[in-house]
Amino acid sequence: MRVLIAHSFYRLVGGEDRYVERQLRLLQGRHDVELLAHHNTELAAGARTAARMTYSRRETQRVERAIADFRPDLIHIHNVYPSFGPAVHLAAHKLRVPLVLTVHNFRLRCPNGFMFTEGAPCRRCERGNYLNATLHNCFGSRAQAAGYAASLWSHRFVLKTDDKVDLFITPSTFLRTRLIEWGFDADRVVVVRNFAEPPEADPEPGSYGVNLGRMSSEKGLDGLLRALHHAGDPPFVFIGSGPVLDDLKAMARALGLERTEFRGQLEPVEVAPLLRAARYVALPSTWDENAPLAALEAMAAGRPLLVSRTGGLPELVAGGEGLMFEPGDIAAMADHITALMNDDELCRALGGRGLTRVKSEFTPETHLEKLDEAYETVLGHSSRARN
Repeated sequence: MRVLIAHSFYRLVGGEDRYVERQLRLLQGRHDVELLAHHNTELAAGARTAARMTYSRRETQRVERAIADFRPDLIHIHNVYPSFGPAVHLAAHKLRVPLVLTVHNFRLRCPNGFMFTEGAPCRRCERGNYLNATLHNCFGSRAQAAGYAASLWSHRFVLKTDDKVDLFITPSTFLRTRLIEWGFDADRVVVVRNFAEPPEADPEPGSYGVNLGRMSSEKGLDGLLRALHHAGDPPFVFIGSGPVLDDLKAMARALGLERTEFRGQLEPVEVAPLLRAARYVALPSTWDENAPLAALEAMAAGRPLLVSRTGGLPELVAGGEGLMFEPGDIAAMADHITALMNDDELCRALGGRGLTRVKSEFTPETHLEKLDEAYETVLGHSSRARN
């Protein structure tokens, strides 16, 4: 097939960007693939970017030219905000090219994409009242909130971009269920789980816990620091960066966590050995986390997961690949941390199950086969529609 991947890379690199790069390389091994990319770091904040995100004739024409030059059989979108806006949807629809969209977050119905604001999960905007984004502290500024709210309202109710997507892919059953709750037809939403490439895993438990990913308020990292304090200051390493990093460092100092380290943003080649030497990986999200790549990377390294019971996280430990606690339950999290630090056999058992599951369900080969099935479904429907 000829597949055009469209993605707007984030200002702060995270799991979604890494996944897109890996998927691109994976597809290139079997298909003729081209990447149509933007990088949000190239955009200046302000009215011009907000207008482009809502609708840009120039950007739509640029995408049309890219489609005409490459002549793809289908287009696969990941993130379009803010750089593309509706341009890919509109160009694909005009040129009658089938469109697939992987849903990585909640931006189909939520301006900030997290359904989390003011320290708690939020579903205020689901029905389309995006004024809530400006009434509540959903972004760094009300101007930014207004820009995203206006864009999402226009895309949903005026341009009807959802109707221009032939198939939605979700990385978790949880998110597929949420889309169906929103009114999307079940036969237009399929689960294709993310994938990981197992490194050379060490079966022996390591010596410290790890958190890997974006450091922002919805990740529940302040609660993790409190749990580490209650657990007696066991060694722990944070890998990543984000808007709350400085606050977390200050909080760790105030709690007297002398064995907690913040390594900052690292390259994947630097992360891999840290995961192999870890004892467990904690993902204490307080939002409905979808299917974080960090969790699969931990499982691929043979490391147990410690996760909150929210979003798609329970699906990843359903077979005994880790331990769970209710979001924000500091005492339960601390008890699990203590158990993981003191019980080698528990770590071996949980980590071993995770590694086994990755090798059976989350391999690159499995991901590619599922993608091909999804693509063939879309192309089959498109061909019948034209006939």
